[in-house]
Amino acid sequence: MSSTKTTYSQVYDVLLEVGLEPSEITSEAALRADLGVDSAELVEIVTRLAPGSKVDGKVLKSVVTVADLVVFLDNLA
Repeated sequence: MSSTKTTYSQVYDVLLEVGLEPSEITSEAALRADLGVDSAELVEIVTRLAPGSKVDGKVLKSVVTVADLVVFLDNLA
């Protein structure tokens, strides 16, 4: 991931790219329940933000909110 942008802003940008509305994207927003992101989309988002990282779908089940996703990605680095 680029060191010039925060992980949150990178996540925010990718969520915009997949078609979410800016007003929907908050750190507290639940990816699945609030934003409608399914498991396959979540894997795709992680892959885009951390290319080359091995993504375990089972581990991603613990990623519930946008903030959880940011922490998960920071821990991959």
